[in-house]
Amino acid sequence: MLDINKQEMKYSLQTGKIPKYETDSKGNVVTTMVDGVEQPKKTGEYVTGYSDPVIFYANISNKLSESLIKDFGVDDSTNFSQIVTGKGELPLDVGSLIWKRSEVRYLDPDKTQPDPKSCDYIVKGIADEGIEVDLFLLQKNVK
Repeated sequence: MLDINKQEMKYSLQTGKIPKYETDSKGNVVTTMVDGVEQPKKTGEYVTGYSDPVIFYANISNKLSESLIKDFGVDDSTNFSQIVTGKGELPLDVGSLIWKRSEVRYLDPDKTQPDPKSCDYIVKGIADEGIEVDLFLLQKNVK
């Protein structure tokens, strides 16, 4: 990969399920007292949690290679892009979030949970069978 073609981006990996908290009309988390300690009030629902975003540099293209289209069965490539990296350079999984142009927004005031709605792309497929490169199929996140 030529370094001149690499662009700065950020990724965030899925970390598991986290509880949703009840919020008031202003979006503030509602708290309740449990054994004398104030704690956020859970709704009983869960959402996917994500790691802190990590900066990385890679080649990204909206021109899908014919082999990538064939591998993933993509009929309409207008909403897809691909990242090509050296073998094993990125720990991305299906469902990872990618920010290229947008700022990372968070679901909480402590900035511990990135908002998936703020990302530019979501990893939809991985072709890691190559000897020297890994290909990641990205779908644009329509905002």
